[in-house]
Amino acid sequence: MELLRIPAIGSFDQSPKSLDPTVMSWVDGNQAFYRAVGFSPPWIAYLALEEGAVVGTCAFKGAPTEGVVEIAYATHPGMEGRGIATGMTHQLIRVARSTDPTVRIIAQTLPVYNASTRVLTKCGFAHVRNAMDDEVGKVWEWELAV
Repeated sequence: MELLRIPAIGSFDQSPKSLDPTVMSWVDGNQAFYRAVGFSPPWIAYLALEEGAVVGTCAFKGAPTEGVVEIAYATHPGMEGRGIATGMTHQLIRVARSTDPTVRIIAQTLPVYNASTRVLTKCGFAHVRNAMDDEVGKVWEWELAV
């Protein structure tokens, strides 16, 4: 799996095989997010590629604040159950640790056990608290064990 930076503006460093409507919605949404919070590589969004095809997207939800960075990921529809979300999560951990080994990495999920909670558990995260998200309400917050 390879991560391709979603640019703040303009074109990609390399062209994915397909920029279907799902992928374009991810690109557009992340570019709007950059306009709101800033574009601060490597704390940005990425497309996940396998053999040049987009299989998912993953991101840091902004640069670290007070030593904490939040991650997020989504698998392309039809590509679920293939370990893609787990691979993207491992890639984001690698990027974070190589940039700042002291940063705490968190993620949020809906408050129900599902595929995303399994991904986080497999990657070494533990549920640490309940929290409130402005968009979805109650969530579970997870943190990568040190």
